[in-house]
Amino acid sequence: MANRLAGETSPYLVQHQDNPVDWFPWGAEAFELARKLDKPVFVSIGYAACHWCHVMAHESFESNEIARLMNELYVNVKVDREERPDVDAIYMNALQVLGEGGGWPLSAFCLPDGRPFFLGTYFPPKDRFGRPGFIKVLKAMAQAYEKERDKVMENVDGLIDGLRHVDQHYRGTDAGDPGALSASMVVSAGRQIAQRCDAEDGGLAGAPKFPSTSAHELLGRASRLGFGKPARDAFVLWARKMADGGIYDHVGGGFARYSVDTHWLVPHFEKMLSDNGQLLGIYGDAFAMTEERRFAEVIEETVTWLGREMSDPGGGLWASLDADSEGEEGKFYVWRPDEVEAALGFEAMHVTRAYGVTEDGNFEHGATVLSRVTPRGASSDEAHLASLRAKLLAARSKRVRPATDDKLLAGWNALAVSGLCRAWAATGHAPALALAVRVGEFLRREMVGGDRLFRTWKGGAGKLDGTLDDYAFTAAAMFDLAEATLDRSWWDAGATLAGSIRSRFYREEAGAGVFYLTAHDDPEPLIHRPESHHDGALPSGAAVAVEVLVRLGHIAGDDEALGLAERYLARRLASGALGPLGAARLLSALDLFLHAQCVVITDGAGREELLAAARTPYAPARLIVGPWAAASVLEGKTAAGGKARAFVCRGPVCSAPVSAPADLRDLLAAPPS
Repeated sequence: MANRLAGETSPYLVQHQDNPVDWFPWGAEAFELARKLDKPVFVSIGYAACHWCHVMAHESFESNEIARLMNELYVNVKVDREERPDVDAIYMNALQVLGEGGGWPLSAFCLPDGRPFFLGTYFPPKDRFGRPGFIKVLKAMAQAYEKERDKVMENVDGLIDGLRHVDQHYRGTDAGDPGALSASMVVSAGRQIAQRCDAEDGGLAGAPKFPSTSAHELLGRASRLGFGKPARDAFVLWARKMADGGIYDHVGGGFARYSVDTHWLVPHFEKMLSDNGQLLGIYGDAFAMTEERRFAEVIEETVTWLGREMSDPGGGLWASLDADSEGEEGKFYVWRPDEVEAALGFEAMHVTRAYGVTEDGNFEHGATVLSRVTPRGASSDEAHLASLRAKLLAARSKRVRPATDDKLLAGWNALAVSGLCRAWAATGHAPALALAVRVGEFLRREMVGGDRLFRTWKGGAGKLDGTLDDYAFTAAAMFDLAEATLDRSWWDAGATLAGSIRSRFYREEAGAGVFYLTAHDDPEPLIHRPESHHDGALPSGAAVAVEVLVRLGHIAGDDEALGLAERYLARRLASGALGPLGAARLLSALDLFLHAQCVVITDGAGREELLAAARTPYAPARLIVGPWAAASVLEGKTAAGGKARAFVCRGPVCSAPVSAPADLRDLLAAPPS
């Protein structure tokens, strides 16, 4: 046998092409060989920017001794979790059935048909850190497969049964009462999340600290409802502390994946498109709430970073930047005082004081992760610091760069489009909208074909049918572009994808609406068909699909879509199985369902000013109506005396028309009744 990864399009798989392990990519060939040889299958799942994936690769997969053992005892399969989220979901859920916390690299020991009998994450080569050594585990699992097949099969049956029970748990047993859907659900969840937040450093209490964007967004929505001040305070503090912390790249823009501490100070340095796309939306909301200049700066710097470091020549955005360079985590990003002085000369003191650069450092080997440690000064002082950071960026550009995962993922690009649209609407930062349109055009041109959507794209070619996440995120992005540009073609593209979601990913089963991660007609049957139900680093595809259906219902008059959304919300939220964090994006969909503000602005003088006024307030249930709307939504809404007028409608009830931008802003900013 031989390593078969050289021809793959995933940079993560290609990273392993020279391993002495006889890796297969995920596919029928590996499992057919395992059946023929009656060998167990070792499935290793990771992603290109994963630090501990690199550690295990270096320690074990590059070891000739360990590779010989793997090749002798197993058929070995390497999976990029970003390329195959469906495969990753199965094994990650199975790991959690075993009571493990999960994480990557994910290591699964499987029957020749792919059903797992034992799972873990990172294993050191030999016993260390309280973990069994990989060599020991490889031998033990192979021996169990050969000598204790009955016990292995019991484990397999238990894990597969556990996967079914997980899905049933999230479905709930109560059919749900649509009449019980109320704003109190959003208020209660917002209160619970606010109580779990760190009152000093923002974000969810404890370490490590993740952006947890779906929960962060729900705090914002709850802030404008009854007793919303604690939620608003928690939302704004969270945004401020992340922007000041080391999780934010103060030199180049953009956020790292998470911080290892409670202060947002020391990150794992990988930078993911999925995180940054969502965070652009958060900072757009934060600016709309407060008009704090710092939030606009984060948007401007992050948009610039996306254009400079994440842009494919085809128009889309790459997946991630690695944490490591020259074999060291964070080496590209950290600074020592002498390095700052070499770049800035006598002005170095301004940066070292403002960003906490010291001889002792706050990271490994005396280096410093930049974080803002002084209060913001006058605008002239901040402009001077910005000019010094630009010089640091020029100096940093001469360092050895982290590797780039240059595949393009449909769902992640779509999240970026939606975040860019929200950031532009709040701040008016034109490059944000220009980038959103560019990425949207790439998606529509290269990855969307009518009602079908590629999951991944690289080197001019698309690959694999999208998951529910890809379809839902992209449909939502198309709707966002329609509202931003008032170009109907975007809306039509989104509506077509929404139709595919309903026909290919949704089913009513035993009285419960189910959104599956994979399509009904997926040509590659998996050992378990994963459902979409809770938020993680990405929002739940099911929740975003519900938002898409709600938008179709309110704007396009699609009562069937609205009814489906209502039934799903009632069933899933009644069960309480998701909790406020797991259900955060679904509760945002409920907020939209209950409080949608459909804004119709007629032609006439002053129309552009009214459109700008409609976009800038913090009004997360706002829907800007265009020519794609149902006739009933547009009926009776006309200009007066040649002047444009705006109507804000909640359900069948519309406000009196207004012509002054300030009046429209007041209507949208008013708390939902």
